[in-house]
Amino acid sequence: MKPQTIQDHKRPALALPVCIGGVLVLAGAFTYWLIKDKPSVPGICAAVASLALFILGCWRFVPGWLNFWKGEGETATRRAEPKHMLLIIALASVAVELLVFFGVELALTIHGAPFSVSGGMWVWRHLDSQHYLDITREWYVFGEEWGRTVQLVFLPGYPLTVYPFYRILNNDLYAGMLVSCLAYPAACCVFYRLMRLDFDHRTALRAVSFQWLLPGGFFFVAPMSESLYLLLCLCAIYCMRKDRYLLAGLFGAYAAFTRSLGLLLVIPLFLEWVHAFKTRKPKARLYSLLPVLIVPVGFLCYLQINYTVSGNALQFLTYQRDHWGQRLGWFFATAAYQTDLLIQNFGKDHELFFGLWLPNLVWHFGSLTLFALGSKRLRPSYAAWFIAYFAIAIGTTWLLSGPRYLLAMPAVAMLLAHLCDKKWKYWLSAALLVPLSVLYLIAFALRWQVW
Repeated sequence: MKPQTIQDHKRPALALPVCIGGVLVLAGAFTYWLIKDKPSVPGICAAVASLALFILGCWRFVPGWLNFWKGEGETATRRAEPKHMLLIIALASVAVELLVFFGVELALTIHGAPFSVSGGMWVWRHLDSQHYLDITREWYVFGEEWGRTVQLVFLPGYPLTVYPFYRILNNDLYAGMLVSCLAYPAACCVFYRLMRLDFDHRTALRAVSFQWLLPGGFFFVAPMSESLYLLLCLCAIYCMRKDRYLLAGLFGAYAAFTRSLGLLLVIPLFLEWVHAFKTRKPKARLYSLLPVLIVPVGFLCYLQINYTVSGNALQFLTYQRDHWGQRLGWFFATAAYQTDLLIQNFGKDHELFFGLWLPNLVWHFGSLTLFALGSKRLRPSYAAWFIAYFAIAIGTTWLLSGPRYLLAMPAVAMLLAHLCDKKWKYWLSAALLVPLSVLYLIAFALRWQVW
């Protein structure tokens, strides 16, 4: 039995004007980009495809979103679940981590390196891992070595979590991987519990299993912030929905202290607040807004660190622009320039082609296709979160880490769980995702420009 969702209600009269207004805004932005950047023909085709999928997903999302504002409720179908389910999920998540770890070792061995667990640990210091580990050991520096100075762009939530383990183990790499490998099973357990608020056991477990299968799972093992960030985001939303407002705010604030995208948690938290507004007593309405107000505090603390270290609270923006070429842009422009770079590297540089640009575009169009097909079945607060997250994370002017950013967005696994509600759909999707995950893992192990 499929639970009734908010999207099952009739289409509000305001839906059409809202959709048309949004389309006109995006069409204006697209036209301005065409005139300003003068992209290539392949780039224009990629941008049009990206924009069309985004608009389709938003168009189908708007009616449920408007009903959500009205506070129209939904009924969840509750079914029994196997005993010790969280323990099973945690152990299965650890098994996935072990498969990833030994998969990297196997890829290195096949490539000619002698098999050695400790000898292959150097791989995990690549990506942005070394930056996080440097901050864990030595905190931020300013005015010294340029490579260390620009590390101010990496938020301190993850290094501060790793630091106690570093002091105990006296090894920054082991400490970082331990934190990541503990946070990931915990995140999967919270993910299951969050899905169980609306759906039965099978749907919830299906969502978690897709989180295991998505290409790039090695990012959750690496000493970087993905596992911790995913855990914090899921905890914040789960606590909000369980009316544990202070905890929701604290988890959300630490998410914003861990990654700048954590600020976007105010969107689902605020929508959940609005949705339940009518059902709360007058005194509880103000108190339940607490998480929305607390989340930005985490990022403000990061700005204070910027000021303390460099004398400029927004210094990280300067480093993002000057060192990484990062500015806010349009997600469809990202599709365009990455398509151009994919074509340029075809048959010339397989490390850039297979390790960087192809995975970025697969994740870009894959997640947008899922959203276009399934946005109507996604809880509106989660869908709104995905829209903002995708637009900002993917809309940077020099994006290298698109798969890593989208992997930490649980809405992608949720969409797969909703769309693959038949056994044949699930196994077909799994048959596609597993080879992609293996190939991406090999590219990471061989250091093919995977970021």
